[in-house]
Amino acid sequence: MKKTIISAASLTALSAVAAANISASEVTVDSGDTLWSLSSEAGKTVEEVKSLNNLTSDIIFPGDVLKIDGEAPAAPAEEVSSDATTYTIEAGDTLFAIANQFDVSVSDLQEWNNLTSDLIFVGKTINVAGGSEAAEEAPAVEETSAPAVEEVEVEEVEETPEVQDVEEVEESEEVEESEEVSEPAPAPAPEVSGGNAASVAHSVAAGKSYVWGGNSATAVDCSAFTQQFMKAFNGKDIPRTTYGQQAAGTQVSNPQPGDLVFFNNYSHVGVYIGNGQMVDALNPSEGVGERAVSYVHGHVDGYYRF
Repeated sequence: MKKTIISAASLTALSAVAAANISASEVTVDSGDTLWSLSSEAGKTVEEVKSLNNLTSDIIFPGDVLKIDGEAPAAPAEEVSSDATTYTIEAGDTLFAIANQFDVSVSDLQEWNNLTSDLIFVGKTINVAGGSEAAEEAPAVEETSAPAVEEVEVEEVEETPEVQDVEEVEESEEVEESEEVSEPAPAPAPEVSGGNAASVAHSVAAGKSYVWGGNSATAVDCSAFTQQFMKAFNGKDIPRTTYGQQAAGTQVSNPQPGDLVFFNNYSHVGVYIGNGQMVDALNPSEGVGERAVSYVHGHVDGYYRF
């Protein structure tokens, strides 16, 4: 009988090849990576990578392991009956997601459940089909149970903030764009002679699209947009990055229009304009505009004033 002898070196080589084949379909997120850049490197679209990893937004974190190749997972079976009239809130739920699940609008859910904001709480049962069935009363602010979206509970702000005088901003000389993405020169903020935070934020956002690392009159990322807004709103120069802006601001528990709101370990920032709404530069597909604070997947780190 012939015996086949396999050397240790051969086994090592085979193991290395197997390991390479296994890891080729996954990638570990590094600091500075975006879903768009990882998708481009893998020859995939952002939507394909999101589908492979069951992602509902474009936000990723260093250390995450993402699938970049393979078949998209089958959609989970619907567990909620189509004729359900109530729903018990679970951790991670948002009012926006629940509205989509039951094919109703956020305003319908607020009306049926006597809600005055987008804040919801784990374990509470809400009415999702209208009618006469009463939903559970929303808890008072002092309740210690964590909200479903892990957001900081805040006092509702009336939509009549005092108008702040804004210093007129002089246009600086145009700076040539550098190919280096880190620390691009800030674009001149639009001249605003006065107005509230919402009107200033919409004015700064007008005509801009989202580009990671962008900071110009036509392209911005989240922290470039808030930097341009703060210069136009109160004439203050704040740092370029989300982490620098968080360090320079003062955290508050009663957010006012014009404060900055940070998300997901200070990886994203927007301009709070009151009534649970903000203006931000979210991602290439969502762009620059107004949306609910609760629309961002993840959690709110806090509100900061400058």
